[in-house]
Amino acid sequence: MTTQIDRTHWRGVLARGTERLPRWSRDPVASTAVHVAAVPDDLAEGVRHLAAAAGVPVEAVVLAAHARVLAALTGEDEVVTGLAPTAGAPPRPCRLDVTVVSWRELMAAAGAAAADARDRDAEALDELRRDPELAGGWPESVLDPTGGDADLDDRTLLRVAGPIGGVLRVRHRADVLDADAAARIAGYHLTALRQLVGDPDAAPTRYGLVGPAELRVQLDGLAGPRVPRPDRRLHDLVRDRARARPDAVALVRGADRWTYGELDDRVDRVARALLARGLRREDVVAVVTERTLGWAAAVLGVMAAGGAYLPIEPHFPADRIGTVLRRAGCRLVLTEDGSKETLDVALDDLDGVQRLLVEDALADGHAGDHTADPACGRPAVTAGQLAYLYFTSGSTGEPKGAMCEHAGMLNHVLVKIEDLGITEGTVVAQTAPQCFDISLWQLVSALVVGGTTLLVEQEIVLDVPRFVDLVARRRVGVLQIVPSYLDVVVSFLEEHPVDLPDLRCVAVTGEALKKELVARWFAVRPDIPLVNAYGLTETSDDTNHEVLHGVPDHERVPLGPAVANVGVRVVDEHLSPVPLGAPGEIVFSGVCVGRGYVNDPERTARAFVPDPRRPGERLYRSGDRGRWLPDGKLDFLGRRDHQVKISGFRIEMGEVENALLRVPGVRDGAVVVSEAPGRGKQLVGFYSGSRPIATETLRATLGASLPGYMVPAVLHHRETLPLTGNGKIDRKALTALADELGTGGPDRAAPRTATEHRLAAVWAPLLGVDEDAVGRDDHFFDRGGSSLLAVKMAVRLGKEVSLTDITRHPVLADLAALMDGRAAASTGLIQALAESDGPARGTVVGIPPAGGHAVSFRPLATGLRGTGLAVHAVELPGHDPTVDDEPFVPLAEVADRVAGEIVERALPDVLLWGHSSGAAVALAVARRLEARGVPARRVVLGAQLLGTVAARRRDAAELDARTDAEIAVRLAGHHDVGGVAAELDPRRVERSAAAYRHDCQAAHAFLVDVLEHPPAGRLATPVTVVVAADDPSTAGFVEHHRGWELVAEDVTLHVLDHGGHHFLRTRPADAARAVLHAADLVPTS
Repeated sequence: MTTQIDRTHWRGVLARGTERLPRWSRDPVASTAVHVAAVPDDLAEGVRHLAAAAGVPVEAVVLAAHARVLAALTGEDEVVTGLAPTAGAPPRPCRLDVTVVSWRELMAAAGAAAADARDRDAEALDELRRDPELAGGWPESVLDPTGGDADLDDRTLLRVAGPIGGVLRVRHRADVLDADAAARIAGYHLTALRQLVGDPDAAPTRYGLVGPAELRVQLDGLAGPRVPRPDRRLHDLVRDRARARPDAVALVRGADRWTYGELDDRVDRVARALLARGLRREDVVAVVTERTLGWAAAVLGVMAAGGAYLPIEPHFPADRIGTVLRRAGCRLVLTEDGSKETLDVALDDLDGVQRLLVEDALADGHAGDHTADPACGRPAVTAGQLAYLYFTSGSTGEPKGAMCEHAGMLNHVLVKIEDLGITEGTVVAQTAPQCFDISLWQLVSALVVGGTTLLVEQEIVLDVPRFVDLVARRRVGVLQIVPSYLDVVVSFLEEHPVDLPDLRCVAVTGEALKKELVARWFAVRPDIPLVNAYGLTETSDDTNHEVLHGVPDHERVPLGPAVANVGVRVVDEHLSPVPLGAPGEIVFSGVCVGRGYVNDPERTARAFVPDPRRPGERLYRSGDRGRWLPDGKLDFLGRRDHQVKISGFRIEMGEVENALLRVPGVRDGAVVVSEAPGRGKQLVGFYSGSRPIATETLRATLGASLPGYMVPAVLHHRETLPLTGNGKIDRKALTALADELGTGGPDRAAPRTATEHRLAAVWAPLLGVDEDAVGRDDHFFDRGGSSLLAVKMAVRLGKEVSLTDITRHPVLADLAALMDGRAAASTGLIQALAESDGPARGTVVGIPPAGGHAVSFRPLATGLRGTGLAVHAVELPGHDPTVDDEPFVPLAEVADRVAGEIVERALPDVLLWGHSSGAAVALAVARRLEARGVPARRVVLGAQLLGTVAARRRDAAELDARTDAEIAVRLAGHHDVGGVAAELDPRRVERSAAAYRHDCQAAHAFLVDVLEHPPAGRLATPVTVVVAADDPSTAGFVEHHRGWELVAEDVTLHVLDHGGHHFLRTRPADAARAVLHAADLVPTS
């Protein structure tokens, strides 16, 4: 009985896992080494005296200090070590929590834990050593307080013996911990003992353990090199270039270009226009324009006038624009025709804000001669003066405006010039939206040294072939993009090699850069280095650069060393530097640290804190977790606020996500916590990639590097992960999705019939789950299915069912019944995706984009749950790639049939949504419903403008000139046609491309007829035009959406911040809100 109790105890100690000790060896050698440190006599006597006074054995004092050292090394509050009960005896695992009130409490706990470990049955522990489930729970360290010496076993990396006997002996694996690391660890133990003896009533974690020599390394040796900077501002340096080479090309955008002389003249005009309107030192000036040449003049003009630049994208919602202007205390706004419609709505609710058009500022006549007086009327601007503000999302939902000064901005731009090799004549591509801080260095870095800035239009950025062609044709030398976009570029280059002789460097930032992507890049372009850049808006942008000429040897791609004049530290909760290699919070010091958040003293005080090591200076607390690597580079470990505790284990979500991202085939990944009654909390992982990975394979891969309690209980594959407005993974949406999808647990009804089991076997790999996690009542699309996966399902079932069948019968049991012949297939074009789940408030009927399917509206149906709106969609004839020889149907016939079905089914209060080319069908249906006396509630035209006759005929002719095979290639990666190619034979792929061609041509013909022969009577049904601001196909929407007034009396515009052309798929929640606005079910403000 005692053995069983002890076995249960040991299992409980070990099953909760242990954190790895930091690996720190500059020159790994597979051997064992020993470091011996003398224990001062006064310290040894103090330990004995304290133990006697506290009524605990000496080993309890030593164990308490050892636990504190392990906590510092691992970044964990609760640690496990092996404790040798007697000299040379096999160690017994001992778990301690260092987050106690005082050293006295920790000593008492250590004494009790040591006594308990000594009294338990060692044979029960020996049995568990062979249990593979506990392999990750055995501690990597051993403490022998008696001072006995012993060799290291296979699981032990570090053995600390002493200080009984007057010495502290640290035996270590030299390939994991080198001699310097062992010496430091010995020092940490002596420091912890001295802290304990000196003030046993203090909290164990209150003071750091790092000694003076290591502290100098961390404060100075790991900081960026000190490089003197000129006492000049960026706009002054650009003016210097204008004087030296006034006729050199400074800026290019499309066919437009400005020389340095023209740029300097326009900067002067803007600056003087602002000063003439009362601009004072550090007044905030918002710039609300697209990324045009005028935008460049506005940015530099604001700074030259002594103001602070505040970027705002013109498509932002009016309420956000108003919030930002109000928070920033902005009184002057620069904008331009075509960018001011939403701004004007925001200004209606603000008093005292002047609006000035850039074109009016340029025409004011305030320009000076750049060859004249150097001051030229510009006010003096100091290094400590406010340069700009960038608003980022806040955890409370309220945006926060990070303020940065000229000195930090100058240093960052000069670092980019130095590290990326930007010189006179270099072309730098400006690709980032103006509300992302990286847009600033992209704009000005080339201008400081006499190079050229190429402003790349958003529509080209979104079209990878055109973008790569532009980089080659315009001889771009330096380029910065996010890793997810680099992935797309690499995929293109793998299929279509392009010579890029002028490209010297590609910088990536904003997301974790995977080694797999680095390897793919160097496979296609081994001659062009990558720079992994890391930094934050609050630190004047990037603070670390890792220059890569090949795949790094590290576990992850490092963030690199600190850049010039920037201090980077890894600290604990008290801002004390943690031991080298240990995890902690990343904080910053030096010229990079911004001023704080505008008009937000509380958040400023939390993030911008006094530097305890350098009085009078400040640190910025990033909230990011990292550690130093032996080569002096920073390693990113995730966010500080992504820690959770499940079943007593503290889990760092970033560590789990990093492991997930390292799995081959995983493109993006995120881990969230799901909680349900009767089940408690558990980890749920989501990942995207070209195809799902077998769950058992994924679990095994994760289990190889993570303890069992850190492997997500459930793993879901998605085509893409949802993103926030800032382009970050939307964890709130994933948490809601995790709760909605459930776990496939015991409450899920298992398949019953042979067909149901067969379907479950097909669904499981498509959905990326275990077969036993699929239930008979599961809804294919709710479990993560998509139109692409539905096509794959149909193909794998040997076309026993069609895509239409799957859409109409998405529940596994229903589809199985259909296959077994026990249910009759419904007919008609309109398919129900979701019935009203509350008081009926209307019906959405969607018409898909060219070549699309009814399930294109499935994400919208999910987004509208709980609103009382039913969602139906049209499956166009001839579009199912799994059905042979079904003919296409003319647009007029489709409209007749859809209108007829709406009337016959008496669908209530219909809102028609036609997406892209589907807009033409929606308009035709709306006209027929009006003719029948049952008008639709509203028509939504998604991602479509009326355009012109010439443009539509040109696009139609371009389609006519291409074969179906050529269209399929063109659509690959941007449309379902590309995704199904692996599942369908070439003939069926071309059939899908033919459907795309048919729909586009039908829409072009319909809309050309509308333009050439406007209807005698316009639609009385109101029309809402919904566009995404970053969709190049609807560029100029602010002005051009009014073109639909040719066919409808009442036309309004609804703008999504992001989402591209296919925002039904990429931004379904935003599309759902657009429906609710259009249906007057929520306020429009």
